[in-house]
Amino acid sequence: MKIVAILTALLLFISLYLIFGYAQIEKSMLEVQKIFYFHVSAALTVFVAFGVNFVFSIKYLIQRKTNDDLLAAAAAELGLVFCTIALLSGPIWARYAWNTWWNWEPRLTSTLILWLIYIGYFILRAALTEDKRKIYSAVLGTIAYLEVPIVYYSVSIWQGGMHPGTGTKWNLEATMRHTWMVALVAFIMLFSLLLALRYHSKKTEARYEIIQQQHLGEVSS
Repeated sequence: MKIVAILTALLLFISLYLIFGYAQIEKSMLEVQKIFYFHVSAALTVFVAFGVNFVFSIKYLIQRKTNDDLLAAAAAELGLVFCTIALLSGPIWARYAWNTWWNWEPRLTSTLILWLIYIGYFILRAALTEDKRKIYSAVLGTIAYLEVPIVYYSVSIWQGGMHPGTGTKWNLEATMRHTWMVALVAFIMLFSLLLALRYHSKKTEARYEIIQQQHLGEVSS
């Protein structure tokens, strides 16, 4: 964990240096374009996080192991955080790029729907008892991931949106492309570190609940 934390911190500092000291300034949007490195990296990290939730949701449905449920929930929490970052940074960039804070174009709308689906995931977890919570949230986590490819390919599916196509990121200038790749790796490393920490935290909480239930059972008897 210490090694991962150090590597993550180094990558984040290197990313900041590359973004503000190395990457070429875009000619039309100037410095505002640098939001791109945070916005797109956060958005792609969302796909990774919800992908982890998807995998461990299926694994829980097959094996019924509590640790899989905890990992799925931790990944969904972090995916929701990174999705919020993407949704907040996007309008700031859009205001200067498109002269509007928000419009209901395909990528924005589908991302908002994705965010709302996973809000519903946690509402469901909070509303049910432990056994039902694990099963139902695993089912919802499996189904909810179907929205991810819709978000990614929304520009291609519904033509006319303001977002560029999925391959545009690779048409950047070399310094911009290299910087974005480092920033993306840094974001994924940050997600991995936070996932490990949140998973261990959830395991501790689960153990505490078991001990508390056993204690209450002993008192009542």
